Amino acid sequence: MKYRILIVLFLSSILVLQGCASKEASVNYNNSETKIVSVNDPLEKVNRVVFQFNIIFDKLILRPIAVTYKAIVPEFVRNRVTYSLNNLGMPITAVNNVLQGELRKAGVSTSRFIINSTIGILGFFDPAASMGLVAENEDFGQTLSVWGVESGPYLVLPFLGPSTPRDFAGMLSTSLLDPMYQVGGGSAPDSLRTYRMGTGAVDFRSQNIEILDDLQNNSIDYYAAVRSFYSQGRESQASNNLESNTQDQENDIFDDFAIDESYVGPDIEIIYD
Repeated sequence: MKYRILIVLFLSSILVLQGCASKEASVNYNNSETKIVSVNDPLEKVNRVVFQFNIIFDKLILRPIAVTYKAIVPEFVRNRVTYSLNNLGMPITAVNNVLQGELRKAGVSTSRFIINSTIGILGFFDPAASMGLVAENEDFGQTLSVWGVESGPYLVLPFLGPSTPRDFAGMLSTSLLDPMYQVGGGSAPDSLRTYRMGTGAVDFRSQNIEILDDLQNNSIDYYAAVRSFYSQGRESQASNNLESNTQDQENDIFDDFAIDESYVGPDIEIIYD
């Protein structure tokens, strides 16, 4: 019950912050008017302070761990970790697919989880991809976007980084409602959260060492660059969700799957009688 109350409170706070919609500015260039949509960042001064704290944390702790992890752990093993983390996200992805009305995607996400958790040995391999079952992780932040909830002002959260009230509420909802966290009793859900958050952070950072280093070294304003990168990425995800046409896809949920001959995994042969 207390979890539901928390979710309602956070969702309510988002609705209040909807009034802080993205600001628009107009400029004249060569006698033509061009509309520029800027990021809504009324808390920029506070955000920059938190951003600097996150940079220090990354520089002293997270990046060194990620660099060491990438240097010591073989790529094959790192890929298995990435696959397992992606697989653990499939149940909540399926839930969000349903909430967004994406029934075909929900079927694909569910099938991926079942196949990779069994044949793929707890998700450490990805045989579902070789069957054409490919899905991107979805979160409640994207679902709220589909439901018409505005993102609200840009936020930088300690340790968590770029966000918005909508995305933070979505992240909280994901953490509380993810079916994977309902499996087992005692400390099992908390242990799973710790694994996914800790390992997920190191895995993500190790995959983006060069990209983030390049962004920081070549940006006049690293804060603004990250803000733009995050905002454009989330906007792109929201647009993809809104533009999907599920009506034409529901009847061919498992049709025309392409076989990926490059898949490397357990030597398992499935024979159908």
